Amino acid sequence: MAHYDIFRHHLLITAPAYGYALWDPDPGNLYPAVEVGDVGYIREGRFHRLFNVLLPAKHPSHRKGVPEYHEQLNIEDHIIHGTLSPHNFCSTCVSLGPESDRQADGPKQVGEVSFLCRMNQGAVLCLPIKAKKEDTVAIKRFGKWMIKHIDTWFAWAQQLELGVDRMEDIILVTGTHRTRSCTNVAFPGGREDARVSFRAKVDHPDDTVTINWQFSHEHIRGAHLNPGPDGKV
Repeated sequence: MAHYDIFRHHLLITAPAYGYALWDPDPGNLYPAVEVGDVGYIREGRFHRLFNVLLPAKHPSHRKGVPEYHEQLNIEDHIIHGTLSPHNFCSTCVSLGPESDRQADGPKQVGEVSFLCRMNQGAVLCLPIKAKKEDTVAIKRFGKWMIKHIDTWFAWAQQLELGVDRMEDIILVTGTHRTRSCTNVAFPGGREDARVSFRAKVDHPDDTVTINWQFSHEHIRGAHLNPGPDGKV
């Protein structure tokens, strides 16, 4: 199993309520950040958006077009907002190293964290700053809508020759967690000494956030890392 699949698989088992964790959450210039109502698929740890069920067919974000007979899902005031507090999300087989700094008080944080994962596969999502949450409260409506249209969506994806070979690979987004920066870790397993250590310095001077990730290759063994943005984020 590839490292990005290990990351998604093990965090989904540990925290299913949070949905799929993306190894590479940045869509680049392909489209805006993932939004509620997006239909797409995940490949190599990145979500690939096809269209959004909450938008009309001719919306400018639908660069690939939409399936034939596209219907817009109209629901009023169904999205709720919240925050996800800083946290280290670890899969079952990952443990916190003894040298980890558990102090997270004060406006300036210089927290060193160390994660161990001996022999087994595992995953960590290190979130040193808050994430914004968006969720629809119309889960049943979304579920019924997907059942009604999934055959059409899947057939259209196959026509585009995107390599989407299974209907279950099609995803309808019902909620998102967005952060300005995080670091993802995947342990492929098979090493007794697998571990990773790093620091995250976070400053909140005003309404801005500055984060400085500090890594050392000598403190990374048997692990894959994908650090998030650095500096003012």
